[in-house]
Amino acid sequence: MEIMWTSSEGRLRKTVRLGCWTICILLALLQAWTGRRCANPDGISYLDMSDALMRHDLRLLVNPLWSPLYPFLIGVATTLLKPSWNWELPVVHAVNFFVFLGAMASFEFLLRQIVAASGAEEAHEQGSSLSSLPAWALELIGYSLFAWSTFVLIGNGLRRISPDLCVAAFVYLAAGFILKVRAGGQKTPMFIAFGLALGLGYLAKTVMFPMAFVFMASSISRCENRRRLLIGLAATLIVFISVSAPLFVSISEALGRLTFGESGRLNYAWHVNQKDWFPFYSSRPASYLLHPMNRIYENPNVFEFGKPFKVTYSLWFAPWYWNAGVTAHFDLRRQIRLIGRSLLVDYYGDLVAPVWGLIGGYFILLFMSPSLSSVYRNFRKAWPLLLTGASALALYSVVHAEGRYIAPFAVLIWLGLLLGIRLPLQPASLRISTVASCVMAFPLLVLSLQFAIQPPSGPGVQDVGGVHYEIAQFLGQSGVRPGEAVAIVGNGFDNAFWARLARVHIVAQIPSEEAGAFWRADPRTQAEVFEAMAAAGAKAVISQDTPPNIRSADWQRFGEGTHSLHFLSHSGP
Repeated sequence: MEIMWTSSEGRLRKTVRLGCWTICILLALLQAWTGRRCANPDGISYLDMSDALMRHDLRLLVNPLWSPLYPFLIGVATTLLKPSWNWELPVVHAVNFFVFLGAMASFEFLLRQIVAASGAEEAHEQGSSLSSLPAWALELIGYSLFAWSTFVLIGNGLRRISPDLCVAAFVYLAAGFILKVRAGGQKTPMFIAFGLALGLGYLAKTVMFPMAFVFMASSISRCENRRRLLIGLAATLIVFISVSAPLFVSISEALGRLTFGESGRLNYAWHVNQKDWFPFYSSRPASYLLHPMNRIYENPNVFEFGKPFKVTYSLWFAPWYWNAGVTAHFDLRRQIRLIGRSLLVDYYGDLVAPVWGLIGGYFILLFMSPSLSSVYRNFRKAWPLLLTGASALALYSVVHAEGRYIAPFAVLIWLGLLLGIRLPLQPASLRISTVASCVMAFPLLVLSLQFAIQPPSGPGVQDVGGVHYEIAQFLGQSGVRPGEAVAIVGNGFDNAFWARLARVHIVAQIPSEEAGAFWRADPRTQAEVFEAMAAAGAKAVISQDTPPNIRSADWQRFGEGTHSLHFLSHSGP
């Protein structure tokens, strides 16, 4: 007996969709507002790249580690709005909100293909006693997954200055094109748009270069006009190559070898081979380094890195340059250990442990299927989404996995699993599936709300609006002008925040582990250190966590008493 879900399913679907849109947008606005003065070390490098547009120096956008699309968007916004130093971060987070809207629009496109594919498959099963999940349930669970990936997996998604939301937008868009191609939508403009999405995805993040070929392979299907499909995919490939070639060629020329980016190689060397992130912070740098750090003073060690990049903090703007010579090699024992860690810590900790409601509700729906053969048959129909999602997780597991990296691909896996569900056409099934859908969706939405409203947290993300704003303002009032160079005593990542706000360049540094030796040194040694810093081009030296028993009256305390400023002898305020 065939039973319709409800006569008002269309109205229910519209209501659910509107409610999900409203919740997601409100959470995004809330997170963007509470994080309007947040920054992270990676974000400083992206902001330095965005300056390329204002200086008309597009070479700065070519970076083998940091991809150019996201800083390009920031550069467009700052070029148009020209914000003052204390308004730059709010403008960047406004850009993040518009990127979020783009990601949500891409997800809506994907979700429409999911619903259409589910309905099309059901239509091919006329006379069957099975049905897919109703459209409203797919919308509800789908948007709860979108919110979970955005606000929980990506975490500080709109607070973090990073291209993670850009990547999510192109992943959802490309996955939607896969389903559209397999459903018979094989017009040339669609294939061109597919290639454009993949190309822009690579400009957003390096991992999308190898993943582009997985996406294209997943769109191959059995069809009546195989020749038309192959011609269309050839058009997709041509467009993808045309969009990605300028960056690919520029990076390869800069490094003197063929490469689509250095992110994978460096992360493999750091996380699998366990090479030092900063091998140049040493009195005897490794012999394999092509650009060893210039040590301008010994005991305490003082390092200079003002050239060749005139940016806020060169060591993290160009790790590929300072790590040139570091090699990555296969290590079976450490590789197995890293994969185990990815599975047990990253994937289980991010994708399984927090979402038992989602998993439990899904198994309720799965066990409602009448036979294992029907379950297997339906999963085969959902393999394109499962393949692309699993391929990305496998790729990250052998190098370095984080929740924000795998977020959109985890959503693809869950959507593929939902696409494989078939339920008996019975009134009891309707009631149970409704309860199961709510069990899956509402805990995710509550978890998303919790992460959206909590204070900024996570590695490297912090609200820099207090002491860092005070430091930047103090430097300007003291005579340190934008574009000038400074030296620091302390942690480079922490000091990079106020340096970016003040628009100054850190060109010399006494690392945190050497700070004690500097403060214990006699006045003559400290004077020689100052001379070396001045010779490196620094106008002043700023110390982090200055000892309370500081001897020299030439140091000025500021930043809630945690920092001190000393003008070098050749250039006073």
